Amino acid sequence: MSKLVIESKYYPRPLQAELHKKLNRFNVLVLHRRFGKTVFAINEIKDQGLKLQKFNPQYAYIAPTFSAAKRIAWDTLKTFFEGIPDVTYNESELTVTIKRSWLNDRVKIWLTGAENYDALRGIYLDGVVLDEYAMMSPSLWGTVIRPTLSDRQGWAIFISTPKGTNHFYSLYKQAQDPENHDWFSALYKASETEIIPRNELDAASVFVTGK
Repeated sequence: MSKLVIESKYYPRPLQAELHKKLNRFNVLVLHRRFGKTVFAINEIKDQGLKLQKFNPQYAYIAPTFSAAKRIAWDTLKTFFEGIPDVTYNESELTVTIKRSWLNDRVKIWLTGAENYDALRGIYLDGVVLDEYAMMSPSLWGTVIRPTLSDRQGWAIFISTPKGTNHFYSLYKQAQDPENHDWFSALYKASETEIIPRNELDAASVFVTGK
């Protein structure tokens, strides 16, 4: 059987590449704006979906709302999935299906919003990204999403910018506990990554504070 060769348009920044390598099963990532978190997340789903050997892999990208998922991630997904054979898109439902002819199955990906998370009850997931988790219901993870990962031992990535000491902060502290071996946490500050030039950060700070 010949190998499938797919040319990727994704050339991760050094910090993104570093982060891909460090991921554990459950990951809590505090990422500043313009880090490239959506591009990072979509390409992690794509890579995992294409190579997973389990039958009919399924993944979900969850934003705070369905409209936010469409606005933030849908065009990004189509950009980086371009060139994959046998990929189909459902624009109204924000779903993607990739036929894996070499395994005689398919990969399915949902883009959805946290305001309708009950729609995910009863399905299985091999991986999920919760983007801006600080803006979602605290009950989303434990009551709905965590059970979808159990039988396939799926993974999760929580991404957010800081919103005070809320449920995302609590999850971040949980991930830092060395006793939680399946968890990983990372904090990337705009003042440290050099992705945004220092003069731009200073100018933005003056605009916000008025000083």
